[in-house]
Amino acid sequence: MKLYVADNIGFCFGVERALKTVEECLEHEHSVYSLGEIVHNRNVVERLKAKGLKVFHENDTIPEDAQDSVLVVRAHGVAPRVLNELEKNFKRVIDATCPIVLKLFERAKAAKEAGYTVIVFGDENHDEMKALKGHVEDVIVTTRPLALQGKICVLSQTTMSLDDFLSFGAETLKASEPTELLFFNTVCEVTHKREVEVKKMAVECDLVIVVGGKNSSNTKKLARIASKTTKVLHVQDASELEEFDFKGFKKIGVTAGTSTPLEDVGLVVERIRSGG
Repeated sequence: MKLYVADNIGFCFGVERALKTVEECLEHEHSVYSLGEIVHNRNVVERLKAKGLKVFHENDTIPEDAQDSVLVVRAHGVAPRVLNELEKNFKRVIDATCPIVLKLFERAKAAKEAGYTVIVFGDENHDEMKALKGHVEDVIVTTRPLALQGKICVLSQTTMSLDDFLSFGAETLKASEPTELLFFNTVCEVTHKREVEVKKMAVECDLVIVVGGKNSSNTKKLARIASKTTKVLHVQDASELEEFDFKGFKKIGVTAGTSTPLEDVGLVVERIRSGG
């Protein structure tokens, strides 16, 4: 059996930045909260909780110790209205929104202010898109191409597939009657590189294991892309592979989402080698 591990693994810049912020706060502050899960990875969140991190959700009652606590905004961002309320209630609020996500928010807001109908290729239930709607209230978030008229601006959730986004944009343009069109590629380059890599891996391997959160958009995307070509296992960590029989597979590939720790990937690799 041959084992291939993707070159592009480990935390992306935005996740690394958010986690570093939380870690520093836990070292120096008495009480630290994150707004929702700081990243979409259960293991990462549980490890931070063990160090003292508390998770606060937008619909939760303001905690009694808020005035003595620091709150860190997740990498996926937050609506300005929510941010303002948090700043009124917590001792300090640190916005750890990924800069690439912030750039998407800024492009959408600028286009709206310029009179464009803004349509975004994305999952309306994803935290990033919920935050976007707080920046541009009447933004259209959908995965289905729509027929629009007038000035149109087409954007994408940062974690979506670039190929799918380009198809969405082409279908939307075909169905629409624009007087002006703005089309910005707002897909994160880091996630796109992993997308390209997993496509190649899926062709070469008879099994691809994708490591990462089951609620992570970019991790699920990798699993979905690979599954079009070969057998795929999407696992949170090595514990899900304890009973799996690797015999019979000649080439196994391992990749991971941008919120998956290198440690978790390493343990999966160890499990494959010990079980192969």
